[in-house]
Amino acid sequence: MKLSRLALVAFLAAGLVPVAAPAQSAANRNKVVRVAPRAEAASKASAAGQSYSVEVPYVRSYAPPGGGQSGTLVLNQAHSFNITLLATNQHNNNVTGAGVSLPQTDTFGYFSLPSITSNPSNPEVFVKILLAPNGGYWVFYGHLTDLIYDLTVTENASPFSQRTYHKNAGNEPGGFDTTTFGAPRAVTTNTKAAPGALPDAYVRTSVDISNNTATDSVAADLQYCYAVNNVFQGCTQALSIPLGHLDNFHSDDIVSYLGSQGRLAPGAEQNALGTLLVTFQNLPSRQGWEGTVAASTYNRVSEVDPLRGTVGCGQIASLFFESALTSLVGTAHDTVPAPSAQAGSLGSTLGIHNTDALGTLALVTVYVTLYDPSTGQPVGNQITLANIEPGEVRLVNDLFTQAAVPTNVSSVIVFADTRNATPNAPTIEGFLLTQDTDSGDTRFHELKCAAGCF
Repeated sequence: MKLSRLALVAFLAAGLVPVAAPAQSAANRNKVVRVAPRAEAASKASAAGQSYSVEVPYVRSYAPPGGGQSGTLVLNQAHSFNITLLATNQHNNNVTGAGVSLPQTDTFGYFSLPSITSNPSNPEVFVKILLAPNGGYWVFYGHLTDLIYDLTVTENASPFSQRTYHKNAGNEPGGFDTTTFGAPRAVTTNTKAAPGALPDAYVRTSVDISNNTATDSVAADLQYCYAVNNVFQGCTQALSIPLGHLDNFHSDDIVSYLGSQGRLAPGAEQNALGTLLVTFQNLPSRQGWEGTVAASTYNRVSEVDPLRGTVGCGQIASLFFESALTSLVGTAHDTVPAPSAQAGSLGSTLGIHNTDALGTLALVTVYVTLYDPSTGQPVGNQITLANIEPGEVRLVNDLFTQAAVPTNVSSVIVFADTRNATPNAPTIEGFLLTQDTDSGDTRFHELKCAAGCF
């Protein structure tokens, strides 16, 4: 469904919900379904009932190859270079050791030498690769060591070139190279990492589940609806967490915790994406404050250097208030092609979730249309997310690139529309992840219901 902004306002003002053809129910795929598709908190005026559900919309787990301690530093992903380091310790029988990369941005990183120094976070050799004015690339390198080393830079895209920079023992300066990769290269349109790209460090989701009452016999039932390597696995069997009065359950990595309880398919802890449903049982009422859930999806800036901290996004568990039968709306940004001094290099990832608040067990197809706010007209290509299963969340990484939005457009209004807006259709929720492509820091923004609000 395509709605202009004026048409949408008219529909909402009239209290109307556009209706299209109903969806077909999903076939039984022998997957565990959610135990509480819709158990919401009641109003504060009511104390009836003792359970309700909330949902964390963005739960992720990713374990990089090699535990995030790669020996290869990758810079300039649009025209990538692999950099490796091999050092020689002239103070200890010329023992050699390979460098461990610690990427900082898409153009800069450094190496440690844990096999020689026993310190995986100690900076030893720095390297920077910049896009040159003529479309080539310039290499700069330096060091904080007197060891012998060879730094090898390999171009991954055509034209292929490789060069090794050698440092002798002692007090020898670093250097730069503006000629080996100096000729114009085939791909120079974007030297930033794409938003949504998985980092070299682990991705985890921490969760806090709290019983804020004096009742001792409260329980929180957990179900994780998730995909592994983009293949939806369904929802886990419910796992009950007992909570005493004024009690809290905390996990730094909820996916790993569920794996330790035997609830996950093989490989889920390495690359899983989904939502977490938490249903509170035996609370004194359903007013909404008695049981609360907060989460944060994050990764360390460097897995081998935990003191550098984390980046990510926090989430307060949703009460399904923004579930929609028809349309969701939000605003996305992308300043990667032309970074600004204020915003930096921001990119957007879109998430759409089949919340199925009515328990229809039906698939839903969502059509994503972007509008240029300066013209009020569609911009780029429409994106179709077909057959999203109940409980499944589907991501569109690097939204502007996927929709082929022109690089002179840095902000869009996002409409996510279904084609099955009947009273018994599955509901959807959505969110936008706005990511700083230099630091990896991410912000979570919930899409708002625009039509067919549940």
